[in-house]
Amino acid sequence: MSPEDPYVARFSMTSEADQLARMRSWLWTQLVGQALALEECSAFLVAAGEICNNIIKHAYRWEPGHPIAIALSVFSDRFVIDIDDEGAPYDPRGYEPPDLDTIPEHGMGLFLVRKSVDELAFTARPKGTRWTLLKYRPRPADSPPA
Repeated sequence: MSPEDPYVARFSMTSEADQLARMRSWLWTQLVGQALALEECSAFLVAAGEICNNIIKHAYRWEPGHPIAIALSVFSDRFVIDIDDEGAPYDPRGYEPPDLDTIPEHGMGLFLVRKSVDELAFTARPKGTRWTLLKYRPRPADSPPA
C-alpha cells in the first residue's frame, strides 16, 4: 500500500432511527482511531447523523428496512465520508434554508451539516443519492503551507 492509498472502513445500516446510535458509535471509533481531534470527530458525527436522519425521513419516508451504506476514507490530509441510499433522490430545489431570525421548523439539518464539514457534495442518481462529506486534517503549526 502506497502512502496515497487511503484507509477505508465500511458500515451498513437500514432506514430505522434506532440504527443511528450504531452508526455514530462505529464512526466515532473509526475517527478517534485515525487520530482526528475530538472536536472534529463530534462535528463529523453531527454531519453524518443529520444526513442519515434525512435519508430515513425524506429518501425513504420513514419506511424501515432500506439500505444505507457508509464508507469512511482516510487520507494523509483529509477524511471523506460517502453515504449512499437507494431512496428518492435528493432534489435541492425543495430545500429552504432556515430563517435563523426565528425558531426554524425545518431546514436545520443541512445547515448543520454545512457548518460541520469543510465540503459537502451530493450526486442524485435515478435511484438514490450519494452524499460526500469532507473534512481536512489540520496541518501541524510548524508545517509549511501546501
